[in-house]
Amino acid sequence: MYERRLQFGVAVLDDKPYVVGGRDGLKTLNTVECYNPKTKTGSVVPPMSTQRHGLGVAVLEGPMYTIGGHEGWGHLNTWNFVATVSIPRSTVGVAVLSRKLYAVGGREGSSCLKSVKCFDPHTMLGLITPTWTLCARMSKRRGGIGITTWSGLLYAIGEHDALTSNLTSRLSDCVQTSDPKTGMWTTVESMSISRDAVEICLLVDKFYAVGRYDGQAYLNTVEAYDPQTNEWTQVAPLCLGRAGACVVTVKL
Repeated sequence: MYERRLQFGVAVLDDKPYVVGGRDGLKTLNTVECYNPKTKTGSVVPPMSTQRHGLGVAVLEGPMYTIGGHEGWGHLNTWNFVATVSIPRSTVGVAVLSRKLYAVGGREGSSCLKSVKCFDPHTMLGLITPTWTLCARMSKRRGGIGITTWSGLLYAIGEHDALTSNLTSRLSDCVQTSDPKTGMWTTVESMSISRDAVEICLLVDKFYAVGRYDGQAYLNTVEAYDPQTNEWTQVAPLCLGRAGACVVTVKL
């Protein structure tokens, strides 16, 4: 990358990962970079209108959306504000399911949230002020949560539920799944260790939980979850421990 970053967002558009916002250790960024894995080259694309870190990023039917880290969200190219979330939130989990955007948990100031909100961009036609819809809440407050989807379900993985002054005491290995059609959250098999702000990606019907912080050290461990057998297994580790990174899968 052209800039050092942590607490940034990543999404894949046209088989290219985009790195959005974050912090460089001194300041919050609004810059956006794109990497072409076929040519192994990077480029700078239009920046966001505001600096953001701890944001969520997702692609839904073409546009790229940024959520949280700042009240409101925008889409690329260029960036425009579309609709605000009713509660400002950072370290929010973001996923796309059934042509809708979901924002799960996150932090509001010093405390975490258990609310889940959904946005359907297809309802924007003819509406003056498009809005988010409140969905079934999680059973507990969760910040730094990893979110993915599989077979019509949302999966919420890991998190912290603590004041910013006492973060290490409330890390979790919890994994829950929700069917938006029924609004019910169900607990499934936990990870082998607690992970805060864990990064999750889906590859060949398995979820991979990569790196992050366990309250004492930055982790290089990687676990794979099979939703069909409800089992976690250890896989090859990273070469070094990482926190504040992002994970995506790209077709080559």
